[in-house]
Amino acid sequence: MTVAGGAASRMFRPRGVGEAVEMLAVARESGDVVALLSGGTDLVPALRSGERVADAVVALRRVLELRVRGAGADSLTIGAGVTYTDLVGWSLAPGLARAARVVGSAQIRNTGTVGGALGSARPAGDLLTYLTAADAEVLTASPRGLRRRPLERFLADPLAADSLITAVRLARPGGPQVYVKIGGRQAAYPAIVSCALVVDRVRHRVACAIGGVGHLPARMGGAESYAVGEVDWTTGTIPAPAVRRFGDLVVEAVAGIGPALPVRPGESADYRWHAAGVLAGRALARCLHPRTDRDGAS
Repeated sequence: MTVAGGAASRMFRPRGVGEAVEMLAVARESGDVVALLSGGTDLVPALRSGERVADAVVALRRVLELRVRGAGADSLTIGAGVTYTDLVGWSLAPGLARAARVVGSAQIRNTGTVGGALGSARPAGDLLTYLTAADAEVLTASPRGLRRRPLERFLADPLAADSLITAVRLARPGGPQVYVKIGGRQAAYPAIVSCALVVDRVRHRVACAIGGVGHLPARMGGAESYAVGEVDWTTGTIPAPAVRRFGDLVVEAVAGIGPALPVRPGESADYRWHAAGVLAGRALARCLHPRTDRDGAS
């Protein structure tokens, strides 16, 4: 593989996960810097610009087992090679489908993959924000065997050089879920702030993740606990004032996360915090029908 600027890399094309892991292990033993190539939406521009350098590239497009998605009795499993376009119409995971639908342009959706989203871990990444709300697990393979870790732990502990992401696993939806974001132009710009909200009416849970206010998407634990106590789980409704309070709690939480990410001209940290609260309130209202006092519990 040759990229602009004269940087040359050896290209390996495994046909199975086991073969890919073996190639990674051999390259690691030889001291090579190896890059994993799936969709290439992040890697190829980085190699061309010199932001990343690789002695060898392991291309994963021929590894068909990474491109499988499936459903069990309680969980959904999505292979690391599944593209955004593959997810857009997936009725089993409406929140995930919505997040995939608003990723970049059609070309990016056609080539970008679940594994790439996890590997790049962008602070306001659409898929990463949704997976944070969904309590996803990340499945990996290495010479030491298969491993599964909660997403938060995976993001905190960098992937070993001889490991690759094989899939993500999350619970089957037990209620409504939504993904919303604010961006310059959704087809061309990444999100400025994003919000994923997942409601489980079976287990009486509300999960909310905000992207774009910290270095990784963050869960809004205090706001989630408050909402759980306000929901009428029999009817799937919530008092209208509680929706507003939920948004306020999200603003308080994101303001306490720490230094905001660099902002573009015309933006500010306060703007992002306010936007996070607005998005969270809208998401909750879409999932749980707000009611006024005179509505009662109907």
